[in-house]
Amino acid sequence: MLLLLLMLAVFPARAQKKILRIAADTVASGTEAATLKADSSESDSVKLAAKDSLKGNASLEQLGLKVSPDALSEVVTSHAADSSMMDARTNNFILYGKANVQYDGRKLSADQIDFNQSSNIARAKYIHDTARTKPDMPLFEQGAEKFTYDSLQYNFKSSRAIVQNARSQYGEGYVHSQQVKRNADQSLYGWQNVYTTCSLPEPHFGIRTRKIKVIPETAIASGSANIEIEGVPTPLFLPFGYFPINNEKHRSGFILPTYTTEAARGLGLMNGGYYFSLNDYADLKLLTTIYTKGSYAIGIQSNYISRYQYNGQLQLNFTQNKTGESYEPGSFIQNDYKIYWVHNKDVKSRPGVSFNGKVDVQSQKYNSLNSYTPSQILQSSYRSNLTYAKSWPNKPYSLTLSATYEQNNISRQTTFNAPNASFFISNIAPFQRKRPVGNTRWYEKITGTYTAVAVNQLIFYDTAFKLNKLQFSDFQNGIKHSIPVSASYSVLRFLTSTFNVSYNEYWNTERRYRRYNAADGKIDTTDERGFFASRDFNAGITLATQIYGMKMFKRGTIRGIRHTIRPSVNLNYHPDFAKKPFNYGYATNLDTSSRITYLSPYEGSVLGGYPALGRNGSVGFTLNNNLQMKVRNKKDTATGFKNIPILDAFDIGTGYNLAVDSFQWQTINISARTNILNKLNVTASAVYDPYNYDYTQMRRTARTMEAAGTGLARLTAANVALNMSLRSKPKSVSRNDSLANSADYKALMRNNGYNNYVDFNIPWNLNFSYALTLTRTPSAYSRKDTSIVNQNIMITGDFNFTPRWKLGFSTGYNLVNKQVSTTSIDVYRDMHCWEMHLNLIPFGDRRSFFFTLNVKAQVLQDLKLTRRRTFFDQQ
Repeated sequence: MLLLLLMLAVFPARAQKKILRIAADTVASGTEAATLKADSSESDSVKLAAKDSLKGNASLEQLGLKVSPDALSEVVTSHAADSSMMDARTNNFILYGKANVQYDGRKLSADQIDFNQSSNIARAKYIHDTARTKPDMPLFEQGAEKFTYDSLQYNFKSSRAIVQNARSQYGEGYVHSQQVKRNADQSLYGWQNVYTTCSLPEPHFGIRTRKIKVIPETAIASGSANIEIEGVPTPLFLPFGYFPINNEKHRSGFILPTYTTEAARGLGLMNGGYYFSLNDYADLKLLTTIYTKGSYAIGIQSNYISRYQYNGQLQLNFTQNKTGESYEPGSFIQNDYKIYWVHNKDVKSRPGVSFNGKVDVQSQKYNSLNSYTPSQILQSSYRSNLTYAKSWPNKPYSLTLSATYEQNNISRQTTFNAPNASFFISNIAPFQRKRPVGNTRWYEKITGTYTAVAVNQLIFYDTAFKLNKLQFSDFQNGIKHSIPVSASYSVLRFLTSTFNVSYNEYWNTERRYRRYNAADGKIDTTDERGFFASRDFNAGITLATQIYGMKMFKRGTIRGIRHTIRPSVNLNYHPDFAKKPFNYGYATNLDTSSRITYLSPYEGSVLGGYPALGRNGSVGFTLNNNLQMKVRNKKDTATGFKNIPILDAFDIGTGYNLAVDSFQWQTINISARTNILNKLNVTASAVYDPYNYDYTQMRRTARTMEAAGTGLARLTAANVALNMSLRSKPKSVSRNDSLANSADYKALMRNNGYNNYVDFNIPWNLNFSYALTLTRTPSAYSRKDTSIVNQNIMITGDFNFTPRWKLGFSTGYNLVNKQVSTTSIDVYRDMHCWEMHLNLIPFGDRRSFFFTLNVKAQVLQDLKLTRRRTFFDQQ
């Protein structure tokens, strides 16, 4: 029956009638069927499949054709690009030239396939051409299983095979076997094998073993093995081998440590431990590092994820660094810790509710003693935050709860805020009609919002903090209510006027008074605890417009230039809340001059504000400028033009206070921003003081510089920043896309491994930044302003000096102090299935290097060579 189906699929239609007659006579006579030999390895499942095949072939019996009891259960399809031949006497069917046979999810491809119906055995092999070159290797496929070979014998009934020179791929690994026996359950037994992660036909390296067993979707197990490189055996032997091949399911197992040697800490085994695959949603990694001279580290890492719900990562680390013995000068023992936790909630899991957090708490010297990354070594402050937010559908209000933790390793000051709460109501239009008819009335444009913020803060120094002595009075807390109301109107078509009134109320639990103590010659501070409420308000009006200036050109590349000017004038007023009827200030003196000064008892409040002291009726002036050029562009097929910014912004602002009798003019602020060729970003700003300065009394005078004849204004501060980023085009866009979608890349990015990712597809990348800051302070000695200038240059980048060599660097230079900042050099080598990395800090206090040579594939991530010399060795 199989011959009939194969012949109908291969032979042309005019020959099928003759074949059908021959096959029908053969099956009807039963002479050939009687000569078929039963397969000795036929199991009960195969017999059941044969019975099922009789039911599946009922349509043929209705045509009067008898079906052999050992016929195959499924239809066999075949194809040959060259030719096919059938020998009816021997029941052999031969396919030539790119032949393939498919049966029950199994696909067999080769240059020549010879199938014998009597034994149900197919033999496949490749054929050398006249030039003695090897064609495409034969291929066998069944589900996820796939391997190439030189020759194969496959029994379609028992699903067993004998394969010569098989080459199989399992996940990231490849198995090259001289001979393979394949069983019906898809398990393999190999003889004279090489396991490798190199994809080349002649791999660069491999683990050679005499016997091997492949358990489908589980693992590859082997006996004793020897590591060889370029076919040359090495002195490295393994008592046995176990390689997991199930990429979809993680399994628990040991993590082999990395060997290192350091002069200060001795020989070390780094990051060894055990990996626990808890379930499909979480894992746990226990790591430890030990050195022969007493230093050690213990770490716990866990990743968790629930699809469409949340994901996060937790790290707990403790280190003890011991340098020298107790009797040696300069020896020390330093204990450090680090707690790191990141949690992200998917916004789609519960619309309107979000919970995100990042906790980064560590001891002062953790990064400086345990990190080799320059950015981490130089980092001096850390911030942690937890935020819960909820908004109600079709409602204008929302609630946010948060907690923050900030630590500064230089000042040793820590600021802890918890719990903080914020309630917000947006876009309240109290006078808007429910069913508006006609034009909007002026009072319907009045809108307001409401915000309530509650803060609870604790500030302490980690050197003096003791939890058992913590009291409620150590916390600073308060609540602030804000109700801003505004409305915008068009005036004379070209002007926009905006009115605003804001009301604030402050609820504090502490007041502080300061007075000068003449007897002791110091300032006494008195604190009061309780509930204290204060209020303030302010009102303002802003008038703004836009002015356009254009110059068009009929010829040339430039089509036109447009200058946009946005002038605005604002008037703001608030009374003096220090005096009657408010009395939110108090009169005091802070020095021996007995000069009365009004201060607020709420200075330094955690609410970030308090009723203003002194009356204000200021008029503010701002002038914003923007300059653009339109050029003709042949590449733009839609409009034919392209806009090029010449000056993104050039802003000038100042103010005049009508409510005071002196120092009415405010400082003049100037800022500019532009982008040159979409490559170079330039920003600059300057601050000018319009009042004259008395260098004898070392104070500002109430007389302007213009009135004194010394100029218009005095420069007090300025800064200029240049940032440029240059990057070459990728060699292959499709390669980048496929790499970004790969599982290895996503896993690397998920574990904060961007710094470990090297893209050879980008030939070069260069980032340049320059910062100049100028501060001018008065000097009584020189009777003029002294300029303090600071200039820094920072350069980072990388480039490929060969297709497989990349050099990365990061450095900086202070032009004033003439000092080079921490410099890092990275050398990368892509060695196909291996990779090399050298990190070098060539000079400075952190002088060190770290060399690693490792296999790329994760399944053999412990097969690596490392060499390290740290800054400890310089001490």
